[in-house]
Amino acid sequence: MRIRSRAVRVLTATALVLGGTTAATGASAAEAPVTVQSCYGSGKSFTTTNKVWPAYPNWAYTTSNCADINIRPNVTVQVQTCWKDHSCNKLRTIRAGEWGLAATDVYDGSRFYLKFDRNVSGTIAY
Repeated sequence: MRIRSRAVRVLTATALVLGGTTAATGASAAEAPVTVQSCYGSGKSFTTTNKVWPAYPNWAYTTSNCADINIRPNVTVQVQTCWKDHSCNKLRTIRAGEWGLAATDVYDGSRFYLKFDRNVSGTIAY
């Protein structure tokens, strides 16, 4: 995953808080907690309908949680990421029970759906 400036700011703020002060206020860590959520920590369950997620005619939108679209399927699958302009990335194979990349370096707010070679369920983080 690529590093984003927002992530750098959050990590810097976390380091300052853990160090006992914040740059703006000098507050202690107990007074100014910072929560950092990992990309995979923002994952949610998914299940395909007709080998597509989300089910037609819905779209998913990338978020600032992850720089990539990541899936952990319950079976080994081939997946394509398709975009608003109807173009699709090449097929990628992702092994059962392992996190894999469906798409990399995605822009926040990009509209997409995933096409699989079979119906599948698992976890997705984007």
